[in-house]
Amino acid sequence: MRRNRWTAVAASALLLTTIAGAGLWNNERIAEQDARASLEAMASEQADAEAERAMLSTILASDDASHLVIPSQDGGSLQLMYSRQQGAMLVQAADLPALPAEETYQLWMIDDSGIASAGLLEDPGAAAMHDGAIPEGVTVGLTIEPAGGSEQPTMDPIAAGVLS
Repeated sequence: MRRNRWTAVAASALLLTTIAGAGLWNNERIAEQDARASLEAMASEQADAEAERAMLSTILASDDASHLVIPSQDGGSLQLMYSRQQGAMLVQAADLPALPAEETYQLWMIDDSGIASAGLLEDPGAAAMHDGAIPEGVTVGLTIEPAGGSEQPTMDPIAAGVLS
């Protein structure tokens, strides 16, 4: 009888340590996944910042580097640095109001040939880069669109300026 009692106690202790060990292992695995995700996010942010610096350097080194500030009707503004020779434009938002999660700011290039998306500003303080031709006299506009952007603007621009 005593042997059975000790066997039951030993089996219970083994079961408890196994459960505790599995819980600790699972917590460690989750912490490792979180750390890996944080490192990947930091690497992505660093790559974006390096791409922005490279584009800004390219624009500033160009003979036709231009700067334009476009105020927004809703507050804040857009700072544009661009070079037609390099086919590069960097748009930095300043003090734009935060939007609900289901909306985003979208940039547009508008000219006689039509309207084309020039990128999203998913964070009101973020920068957007545009690689490609910048036609003479094109208007850069900013609208508020559904999250993920739209094929065409769903409203009149809240900010617009002509690139001379």
